[in-house]
This record gives sequence, structure tokens and C-alpha cells, in this order.
Amino acid sequence: MNRFELVSSHDDLGVTPIENIFINHYMPMARGDYVKVYLYGLKRCFNLGLTPISNEDIAKDLNLLETDVKKAWDYWASEKIIAVEYTGTRDALVRFFNITGTILYKNEDVPVTTITTPSHSSNTIEDRIRRMYETIQDMYESRTITKKETLLFKRWLDEYNFTPEAVILIVEYSINMINKKERTFTPAQVVSYLETVAKSFHAAEVRDHVEAEAYIKDSAHKRTAYYQIFKYLGIQRNPMVSERQMMDTWFNTYGFSMEIIVQALSRTNKPNMKYIDGILKNWHERGFKTLDDIKNDKPKTKSVQKDIIEPMSDSRKQAYLDMEEEFAEVLWPELEITDEDL
Repeated sequence: MNRFELVSSHDDLGVTPIENIFINHYMPMARGDYVKVYLYGLKRCFNLGLTPISNEDIAKDLNLLETDVKKAWDYWASEKIIAVEYTGTRDALVRFFNITGTILYKNEDVPVTTITTPSHSSNTIEDRIRRMYETIQDMYESRTITKKETLLFKRWLDEYNFTPEAVILIVEYSINMINKKERTFTPAQVVSYLETVAKSFHAAEVRDHVEAEAYIKDSAHKRTAYYQIFKYLGIQRNPMVSERQMMDTWFNTYGFSMEIIVQALSRTNKPNMKYIDGILKNWHERGFKTLDDIKNDKPKTKSVQKDIIEPMSDSRKQAYLDMEEEFAEVLWPELEITDEDL
């Protein structure tokens, strides 16, 4: 069986074919940076001898930010002319579609021919799982994946229905959290921690890497909010599960902003979560939605009236709302998983 290859002595001598439909219909509507990223990626599709490259490297070559490169991939994926599969927070497999063929045969079953680099010659579930284990092994660096961990990750795929890419993100997130702790984890404790984190992702109905990334970002926002509330009350410990659930109710069920919650926090001189919960529950039942609703409320006593209408000083807002993120991460290295959960 004959095989054929086009040999070029230098990348500058290669040729990248661009469909006219892209130039005529897609390029005029897109940002210039997005077009640069698309063309750069397309060139690499037709020059298979080039080594794999990260979004960070693409950003440097094109004089862009790495976040701009990711935004470009997301934009072209939304236009349905490429598909992106992440195998971690940085590594991605980007597929470029033949635009004209995609439009003409979108409702038909058409055989697909994929031109890939040697490093991504196949993308079956077996290959994705293999890459999953390879990526996790790279995270471990100084030790190999244990048999117990191998079986654990396989069970996540089977029972939790995680995609291999989601497993990578969950392990990456867990390892980062473990590394932030001062104490040393035994192999058994690492497995227990990994399973606890995975259960929280599963309970949040996370299945793929997109949902996993969104859950991690949401967790970071929650960690910041929890820290602000506890800092105001002078509590220097991780919130208990019941306290986290209580604060989630304030934000998610009642729909209160941090400013409204701080108004409730200012009503007590003692760190009493149940008392604050009672205030916020009362405001919710009375239909309060904004700070004006609270300030315009007519209380029964003058002392309460003074507390309600007295505005917070700018310095106090600054002290409690503009916290330093890095200090928060030192105090609370994770959001959902604490030692008491293990």
C-alpha cells in the first residue's frame, strides 16, 4: 500500500488553503484577533510536521493574551466551523471543519476524513482515556499512579459518567488544593480527598470539562463570599456544612446581594449566624429586594430606625467588601471540601 507525504524544508514554504466562504462571510463579522487565531490554527492543520503548541505559545507568537486565544476558539466553535476538546485547563484538540461541506451536508450522514497531527492520530474513547491517565501521571511528577487510583478514576467514568477530560480537571483541582495545605497527605488520604471532591462534582451534576470548569469558577465566587461574611463577623475558621448551606440560601434562594447581607451583618455585635439568618429570612418574606427597600422600611422603634437609615461609611465598605484574594486563599484554601468533610 503506497503512502504519500508532502515534504517542505521550512514552514515558510508551506501553503495553507482558505475557503472563500470564510473570507466572504465569516471573516468580516469577526474580531481581527479571532481571525488571526483561526488562520494560525488552520496553518498548523496543513503542516503536520510542526510540534504541538499550547495556547500560551500561540498568544506569544500572535502578540495576544492567552485568554484572547481561548476566546477566539470559543467564538469559532460557536460559529460551528471548529470544535474544541480540552484535555486539561490548557491543552486542547482543535478540529477545523470544511465550512462549505458542513453547510451543504449538515442534515446528511457524510463520511468524515480527519487530518491530524501524529500526536492526535485518533480520538476514540480509548484514546481519550489513555491521554487522561498520561495527563494525570504528569501531574504527579514524583510518583506513579497507584492501582487504587486507577480503579478510582475508572469508577468515576463508569458510575459518575464523567468524561475523561472532566476527570483530568477534577484531579487537577484536587491536587492543587492538596498542595496548598501545610500538612502531608498519605496515599490513602489522597484517594479519600479525590473521592470527596468527585462526589461534590457529581452532586452538582457535572459531567464534562465545560461543566467542571464552570463549577470550579462558581466555587471560587462562593469561597470569596463566605470569606467576606466570616471576616466581617471575626470568625477565622472554615464554615461548617450547615453554615455554607445557610449562606447559599441567602444568595441563591433569597437573591440578596453582598451589600444587603452586610446590612444584616451590621445588626449584631456577636458572630451569630442564626440571628443574621433570621433577619434575612424576614426581609425575604416581606419582599425586600434592594437596599432602598430596607432603608425605606418603617420600624416600630426609633432605635431600629436609626440602624436602618444610617448608611455605611465608605471606609467600612472598603474594609469588608474589597478583601485581598490571596489572603483569602491562604485562610481558606478551598471552598467545598474541608477536613471535616473527609
